[in-house]
Amino acid sequence: MISFMVGFMERKSIEVLKRDAGVIASGQHILYFPIVVDAVEGDTIVDIDGNRYIDFLSSASSLNMGGMNPQIRQAVGRQMEKCTQYCTCYTLNRPMVDYAERLTSIYPGEISAKVFFTLSGSDVADIAYCLAKAHTKRDHFITFRGSFHGNTFASSNLSDMEGEELPPLSNIHRFHYFHENDPVPPDGDYLFEMNEAFKKGLSPEEIAAVFIEPIQGDGGLRPANKEFMRQLYGFCKEHGILFICDEVQQAFFRSGSWFSIDRYGLVPDGIIMGKSLGAGFPLGGFMARSEIIDSLSATVCASTMAGYHLACAAGIAQFDYMGQKSFRTMLDEKSRLFESLAGNLAGKDKWKTKLILSGTGFSYGLQVFDKTTNKPDRFTAFKIVFRCYELGLLIITVAGNTIRLQPPLSISKENLEKGFELLERAMDDIDKGYASNEMLYFYRKRYPGTDKA
Repeated sequence: MISFMVGFMERKSIEVLKRDAGVIASGQHILYFPIVVDAVEGDTIVDIDGNRYIDFLSSASSLNMGGMNPQIRQAVGRQMEKCTQYCTCYTLNRPMVDYAERLTSIYPGEISAKVFFTLSGSDVADIAYCLAKAHTKRDHFITFRGSFHGNTFASSNLSDMEGEELPPLSNIHRFHYFHENDPVPPDGDYLFEMNEAFKKGLSPEEIAAVFIEPIQGDGGLRPANKEFMRQLYGFCKEHGILFICDEVQQAFFRSGSWFSIDRYGLVPDGIIMGKSLGAGFPLGGFMARSEIIDSLSATVCASTMAGYHLACAAGIAQFDYMGQKSFRTMLDEKSRLFESLAGNLAGKDKWKTKLILSGTGFSYGLQVFDKTTNKPDRFTAFKIVFRCYELGLLIITVAGNTIRLQPPLSISKENLEKGFELLERAMDDIDKGYASNEMLYFYRKRYPGTDKA
């Protein structure tokens, strides 16, 4: 049973928190505050106590169109009158084919591609890993520090996140990820660390694939340096290494276009998709050149519900809506407003903390630094997002000191502006020394062993 501090308000959310601790695995949650979601109404979250929150999280970017989108809701309703799913490893279904045809039609470079559906953004990285090995007949992989590709076997080993508890596989090699504002390396060689590894025995001809997020999500919402991407892509082409982009968090216009790799003008060998791929339903997909996708048989990698009717029906409705000119016009207008509001907030110089803005489209991060020491300030970042929760704004941190700004693409202009007003008010309050018992309790739960009060 959870032991609560004096000062915790007795409310329905706290009661569910206590019950959750008794029956749900501790590894199921990364809690920043005791919110129990009851309903999602467009760009607004309603908890079981009746409190309303402006959504700046979009269910971790898995609800890009917000909750209860009319077009998606209608499509799901029509499909539910027929069936929700029937095992896709032994039968066919039309929504699965219809959706795959739409997805392959937007593959960068207009190359011939196919889709391998799964149930999440984690297990699809495992499929990409297996298919890359099978296609290239090679066993080693390159990934990058600060990356996150999921929590299943291969995807967790491809990741490099704080708090990682499992030792990585010896065939996965991690190197420095150059963000867009990083200093230029000596002689302009962005692959110098990788080249040093090759001098010490690792051969490029052993590498099956490079897994990379064009914009690191949980690593801080930081886009990759364009010259770094260009050199990495050229290296892959030179040595027959697959260039695989993880678009789980940034696809479907989160970064301003269908895929975040579009901003680099590169044609990847494969694209990993998840989160908003299912428009609110569990769905993952690896889209790649046909000869890569067909490298393994169904007996090795088929799944009972992958590509099931309901998720594909929802995805189709979202895809068709995003393909409309009116959606693009609306998104362009809101993106400019979002960038302006985020930039104005980051440019303020009235707090003890310094903010550095990174990102693009509808995906930004505010890195929080102590102005005196110029060091990342995880504690202040956490207090800010908790205060936002208390004020009615749902937002979290990533990479310790980065505030994650990812509202639904459909958020109203009024709530977008109101959200930044609440964020600024939260920063004002924290700067003046505000702290609640619940805030401090959840900080210690989020970061066990911390020396903060």
